[in-house]
Amino acid sequence: RPKDGMRVCKACFYELLEGEVHDTIVSGSLFRPGERVCVAASGGKDSTVLAEMMTLLNRRHGYGLDLVLLSIDEGISGYR
Repeated sequence: RPKDGMRVCKACFYELLEGEVHDTIVSGSLFRPGERVCVAASGGKDSTVLAEMMTLLNRRHGYGLDLVLLSIDEGISGYR
């Protein structure tokens, strides 16, 4: 883990990461129940993990969010 250099197994890493993201959401009062939240998705690893993490935490902790996946075609020819 970059934060403290602690070595952890894969399952423990997921648990720690999910806990840190949840703590950030709660301590920062980032969302209110019933809000619609768009998760921007490029199709890459980062946005895929973010979408999965938000879905999992929303269910597990009962945030009450209406999550929407958002992808925008930039219209730049040859970009994709």
